[in-house]
Amino acid sequence: MVRAQSSAGMEPGRIESRQVEAGHPAWGLASLAIAAGVAGAVLLGVPYLFGRLLELPSFAAMAPATLETAFTLVVFGLLGAFALLAVRFCMLPLPVVPGAAACTAVRTATGLGIGVIGLTVSVALCAIAGTAQTGAGSGGGPGLLLLETVLLVIQSGAEELYFRGWLQKDLERRWGAWPALGAAALLFAALHFVAAASEPLTFVTMLLGGLLFGLAYLRSGSILLPWMIHFGWNWAEEIGFGLTPNPGTGTFGALIDLDLVGSTWWGGGAEGLNASLSPVVVLLALIAAIAAWPSGEAAPRLKLYSA
Repeated sequence: MVRAQSSAGMEPGRIESRQVEAGHPAWGLASLAIAAGVAGAVLLGVPYLFGRLLELPSFAAMAPATLETAFTLVVFGLLGAFALLAVRFCMLPLPVVPGAAACTAVRTATGLGIGVIGLTVSVALCAIAGTAQTGAGSGGGPGLLLLETVLLVIQSGAEELYFRGWLQKDLERRWGAWPALGAAALLFAALHFVAAASEPLTFVTMLLGGLLFGLAYLRSGSILLPWMIHFGWNWAEEIGFGLTPNPGTGTFGALIDLDLVGSTWWGGGAEGLNASLSPVVVLLALIAAIAAWPSGEAAPRLKLYSA
């Protein structure tokens, strides 16, 4: 109602001009540049800040789990907060589904199933190729595993809100659905690659992941489905099988510690599964499957501004 009241006194010509300007394709480049700049500043600036803080004895004495928790909350808290501000500023609908509990439950279960099963099949392909073996990493206690689960929910949710709920949706009204999906996925892959990778195959994996998440958003009309796919994949990779880092397990431990050794084509390098052929095969299959889903009408979404 606030938006309707503030624009009620405007002349029709001014309203039409504002709508045309908001949808002009050139503004898409500005959104893309802002998204790249903000995410790049966060992904490079926060590690630098924490590196300087670790020079302080009191900060360096903190438990590794505490440090990683703080780091994760700062990075993805900033990305999520900026995405919400950008959604409001651009007058986009909030990418959530209000009310429909049954629909929400189905999307949640479907997304988790796709993510966990997809990652498991990727690991199975590595096992068939002979690169998967049991490691000697720490199993992690229930409290640490639960904490990492919560952090993965926050991480994947912030990324999906940023890249799909804001950027892809904003680009969609300027460039159309498919160019928007591709551009958001490309930036998603590029930022992940710059922040924590060097193998070209890792970039391909991240790009396909971005395309999968974007397509799931496009088909469902809500970030819940891509959020759960993203979370399920990351959870199975980090907690389920302990594949990050490779070899060994992360700060919080894992249920099972699998190490990938041998051919780098099947995850035997330092970047592990992300730099292997197995997720490429699985992600391509998942993209094809979701692309075949009937489009239908997007589920109703809660709007920040009502007429």
